[in-house]
This record gives sequence, C-alpha cells and structure tokens, in this order.
Amino acid sequence: MKDEAFAKAVEWQSLSPVQSWVLIWAKEIEIARRPDLSTRYAQAQSNVEHEDPAIAWEALRELSAVVDEAMKAVRE
Repeated sequence: MKDEAFAKAVEWQSLSPVQSWVLIWAKEIEIARRPDLSTRYAQAQSNVEHEDPAIAWEALRELSAVVDEAMKAVRE
C-alpha cells in the first residue's frame, strides 16, 4: 500500500496519496498500541462473519467505533 501511494504521488504530482497512506498507517498504529482498542478490534473482527446476523451487525458497528476512536486520536 505504501509503495502504491508513493507511485500515485509521483504520477499525480501530488502528496495527497502519501498523506492518505500516512493517516491509514497512523490509525493502525493507534489501534495496535492501545490495548483497549486492539482487544475490541480483535473481538469484533472475530464476529464479523458470525452466523447470527445481529452479532455480525454489532461486530461491524464495533469495528467502526474502534476505527473512529483511533482516527480521532490520530487527528488530535
């Protein structure tokens, strides 16, 4: 993904692909470095394909909440 972002930056003559990649990378680091987020993320991921649609839907909601929280922390 990083290499693709840099290739697009050269092609487009713009830093926006690199900035987008850095934001995604920072979000992943934020989730990994915080035990509360990483635990919630892992638990939700394990239920995304659950046979019970309500559990799968809740897992998707939780994944979204974790990502939102991580992005908020990254942008502060």
